[in-house]
Amino acid sequence: MHPSRFNPRPAARSRTPAATTSLILTATLALAACASLPPPTAQLAVSTAALAHASAAAGQTPPSADLALARDKLQRANQALADKDNLAAGRLAQQAQVDALVAESRGETQKARAAAQEVQAAGQALADELARKKP
Repeated sequence: MHPSRFNPRPAARSRTPAATTSLILTATLALAACASLPPPTAQLAVSTAALAHASAAAGQTPPSADLALARDKLQRANQALADKDNLAAGRLAQQAQVDALVAESRGETQKARAAAQEVQAAGQALADELARKKP
C-alpha cells in the first residue's frame, strides 16, 4: 500500500459541547432502558400453572422435595416481584417452572413403575394359574 494513502491515525475530530452532551444523554437513556426490565408476569403465570399441574399429577401422594422446592421458589419470585426486583423474580419463576416439571416427571415415572409392577405381578399370577391347571 502506498504510504500516502494509509494514515494509521485519522485526524482528530472536535466535538461541540452540545454533541458531547447529546452523546452522554443517549448513552444514559440506553443504559436506563436496559436496566429496567418489565415485570415477569407471564413467566409467573406459566410457573404457577406448571406448579398446579404438577400438584394435581402428584394426587394423594405426599409432595416430593422437587414440588416443595418449586413452591418455595415461586413464593420467592412473588416476593421479588413485590420488591420490584424483576430480574430475580423472572429467574426464580423460571426455576420454579423447571422444578415443577421435574416433580411432575418424577411423579409420572413413579406411577409408570408401579403400573409396570402390577402388570408383571398379574402376568406372573396368570402364568402360575395356567401351570397349576395342567394335568
